[in-house]
Amino acid sequence: MRKALLSLLLAVAIMPLAFAQDNAQRTIVTTNTTACGSYTWTANGQTYTTDTVVHFINSTDDTLYLLQLTINTPYTQTENVIATRCTYDWRGTTYQVSGLYSDTVAAAPGSGECDSIYHLNLTVNNTETDEMTAHACGQYIWLGDTLTQSGIYRDTLYDPLTNCTHYDQLNLNIVSTINSNLTVAHCGDYHWFDTVITTTGTYTHLYQDTAIGCDTLFNLNLTIVTDTAAMVNDSACASKTWRGHTYTESGTYFHIDTNATTHCVTVYPLTLNIKTPRAAESEHVLEGCNSILFTISSLTGSTTKRFTETTEFDTTLIDRRMNRCYDSTIHINVTIHKSGRDTAHVVACDRYTWSLNNVTYYNTPTAYPSYAYATDTFGCDSLMYLDLVIRKSPVITAINGEWHLNPGDTAKLYPTCTAGATYKWTYGNQTSSADTLLIPNVQGNIDVSLEATINYPANNHACHDTSWITIVTFVGINGAENTNITLYPNPTVGQLNIESAEAISHVAIFNAIGQQILANTNLGNSTVMDLTNLPKGNYTMRLTLQNGETVIRKFIITK
Repeated sequence: MRKALLSLLLAVAIMPLAFAQDNAQRTIVTTNTTACGSYTWTANGQTYTTDTVVHFINSTDDTLYLLQLTINTPYTQTENVIATRCTYDWRGTTYQVSGLYSDTVAAAPGSGECDSIYHLNLTVNNTETDEMTAHACGQYIWLGDTLTQSGIYRDTLYDPLTNCTHYDQLNLNIVSTINSNLTVAHCGDYHWFDTVITTTGTYTHLYQDTAIGCDTLFNLNLTIVTDTAAMVNDSACASKTWRGHTYTESGTYFHIDTNATTHCVTVYPLTLNIKTPRAAESEHVLEGCNSILFTISSLTGSTTKRFTETTEFDTTLIDRRMNRCYDSTIHINVTIHKSGRDTAHVVACDRYTWSLNNVTYYNTPTAYPSYAYATDTFGCDSLMYLDLVIRKSPVITAINGEWHLNPGDTAKLYPTCTAGATYKWTYGNQTSSADTLLIPNVQGNIDVSLEATINYPANNHACHDTSWITIVTFVGINGAENTNITLYPNPTVGQLNIESAEAISHVAIFNAIGQQILANTNLGNSTVMDLTNLPKGNYTMRLTLQNGETVIRKFIITK
């Protein structure tokens, strides 16, 4: 309608143009058409891809051409299918292999309509199963086989052309003649199937299942119950509980009971004599350590109760046999003394000796050690527990580097130590935390100590190891700083003579890695040191004289 109206308006709009040319008669040619996708108009050679209404005036023959155009678009549809069997039928074709498939439905020639294009994204399974359930009496024939047992049976067929496996599955239930046994106790007449039974006995009923052809044989063992109850005479002390009710006075009572199984109503009579109990009281005072076991005895037996806390306890001991009808009230005052317990929390490096038991621990104990250090008059121990954590100290195995130098050289020292340790060097009045210690322009002899530390954040604790060396700045075995001190023989096999013009107040011997291995004091001016227990090697001796002077000497032990 809209396109027709547009054409009419266009025609009306151009009509004055036609009359304006000397009243000449102009020819009008109108084209109404439908095309798929695009359309080329022969009147002006233009191609159009959308719906449109256009006009064109041919100057050659003064003809007015009108075009009313409808453009159609192709129809496309895509299906994603997972086949549940080995083949799939789509648009008249059976497919056996997964893949992408297309089908085109061509439009009628000259209609202007577009082709319809269909796409299939297909996944074909390589198995299929036909399942059935069957019930049979005695046997069942399936695919030529005679089956006599209940179960799940499967038959497999493989088609190499389609690479498809087909399964036929049978869920089979084989039923034989059923025997049903029923035992019933019933009050009065009993209705069973279509029969009313009034006497005790054994009865049978045959039922045939027409669906599967199997018989069911029902057996009934029936007891006809009568509702009789005898009078009961009873006596009790203070109270009597009978058939869910408690009675405190003498009298005759009746209880009516309906049996849920037999539906019989029975009346139970009771003649009851209630006696009044005699009263008695007793008091007990208990005191002990940690817990007390108390036994309450009576003519009917005894009961035992354990107390673990200080308390006051009252109990009523009831002996309500007819010849001993009494209630005894027992008052118990309990005082419980507790064993003392304390815990010492200790974190130590390498080992710890507990002063209470004089035991040295080199590793963290798996359980807290304990020690009883006092006992009171009630037998309560005072226990001390040790919560001990042993941490390992770092081990400085060597201080490496240059520590026998000429005056003015730079000393370079670095440690060999347990991994993870931090360091603190101390020399003179200076300290350093560097991994490698550099001391430039060494003059004289310098004592250097190295402290290695491992921190244990979990216990806020640190363990240390310390080693000491002396940086020696002299040349030769006996040195040149103090010629008034003599070591001989050097090298030695064990006995080393020391002579000095100044009395010697202290001597220390260090091995090649800077560890002090021997020390002595007040050697005087002359002494002999026995070094036979030392292994062969190079050693350094530091001598401190009474005048405060320190002298360094090197010597060698040979074996």
